[in-house]
Amino acid sequence: MRKRWWILLTVVVVVVVIYFAVGAYFANIVINTPTRSLDEALSESDWGSEAALLTDFGLPEPQDVSIDAGDVTLAGWYFENEADADCAVLFLHGYTGTRIHAVSYTPLFWERGCDLLAYDARGHGDSSDAYHSYGYFEKQDGMAAYNWLVEETGLDSSAMGVIGVSYGAATALQMLPLLPDVAFVVADSPYSTMNDILVYQAGEQFGDWAKAFVPAGGVVMNLRAAFQMGDVAPEEAVRETTNDVPVLLVHSLQDEFTPAVQSQAIYDNADKTTTQLQLLDWGSPHAAMIVDDPEAYKALFDNFMQTYGIEFGQETSGR
Repeated sequence: MRKRWWILLTVVVVVVVIYFAVGAYFANIVINTPTRSLDEALSESDWGSEAALLTDFGLPEPQDVSIDAGDVTLAGWYFENEADADCAVLFLHGYTGTRIHAVSYTPLFWERGCDLLAYDARGHGDSSDAYHSYGYFEKQDGMAAYNWLVEETGLDSSAMGVIGVSYGAATALQMLPLLPDVAFVVADSPYSTMNDILVYQAGEQFGDWAKAFVPAGGVVMNLRAAFQMGDVAPEEAVRETTNDVPVLLVHSLQDEFTPAVQSQAIYDNADKTTTQLQLLDWGSPHAAMIVDDPEAYKALFDNFMQTYGIEFGQETSGR
């Protein structure tokens, strides 16, 4: 009888070890995926160089900036607009991306005469190496960048906007309870919670069996990176915010990476009087709507601004 119990105990221990070993493998992928430097990202892009990228979007040479965010330093680009229309926008890029991916959105605001700040997230581009926490620590980094932009421009919060895409969109939404009365937040293709996106991606990349290992991965992430997966929840951040900030949620119905239902879940938790949801049937893959149809995207954004009566920079209607 005692031998049988030892066998059973051994089996249980082996199963638990295997379970957490697989969880550790997945956790490493999630929080420690290698990313490219800014130069590598530029060389692998369609533009090939910073000069070609800026020329394509009609932007001047930016000021290279370093932003102290406590345990990390954020590398960014600051574009000072000669139009001086007393407005500024902070951009947050997507997972494994860099600040160059924010440039596609600059025409929405450069025409309005706004100053722009785009930076590499922690563990991305030329910013400090760090684990990826999907908004848990990144929201504080975002606030450091936001405060830097406020100090640099001398503008009031009502003249500031925040826009993020994918990973950056989820971060921007998690910043909402921390933000003062900014003019708006745009979240393009966000995930509703870290658990939701990991469960979905586990199934997509490895099969349904992998979903069972997400909780184990969460335990390992907590031990390695010091954050709780359950605390990463944009859908809860929009519920908790007391700021009456207009929020635009944009998501492609054909998004193969982050399902549009995740933006719907965020919207379901948000204040409907200040939140607009646009689920778009443009055939665009993940976070590519601005690239596929920039004019339609601009019209959508301008309509959002008009709907909420947001006076922001110079008028751009009709262009």
